[in-house]
Amino acid sequence: MEETLRAYIAGFLDGDGSIYFQLIPRPGNVYGYEIRVSVCFYQHTSNRRILEWLKEKIGLGYIRDRGDGVSDYTIVGYEEVRKVLELVAPYVFLKKKQTEMALQLLNGLKKRIRLKPREFLDMAKYVDEFSTLNYSKKKLHNMKSVRAILESKGLITPVTTEDESPR
Repeated sequence: MEETLRAYIAGFLDGDGSIYFQLIPRPGNVYGYEIRVSVCFYQHTSNRRILEWLKEKIGLGYIRDRGDGVSDYTIVGYEEVRKVLELVAPYVFLKKKQTEMALQLLNGLKKRIRLKPREFLDMAKYVDEFSTLNYSKKKLHNMKSVRAILESKGLITPVTTEDESPR
């Protein structure tokens, strides 16, 4: 991909895009959750064609019309998001910290095919930290939710940490 196109996509991500990690409940998963990563680009539905052009250039993901006058182009998945972030990393400006943290988290997830319970809990904490970089309106699931599931399944033992001890 041409350098100018990579820089354009980085600028688009900086202005009308987002990178986010989510803890998604999965009752069939041994840890009760999965970590989902996404990159999204947003435009007014009247400008949907720019999202179609972007999708054609990147070659991943899907476009949807949300019904509120906004369309989004979403790329989901560890390898897919890693590919996009590595393309734009040298050029992002406003979302430089998010890009760096996302690649770090993706590398941590890639190192192990199967994370141990404590490692998964550490990743959930990192997802919580990452969410503070975004303008999240509602976050239903967090590290404490993951911890509760892991404790209820006997996969970890309850521990009071410094940040949770009474003051």
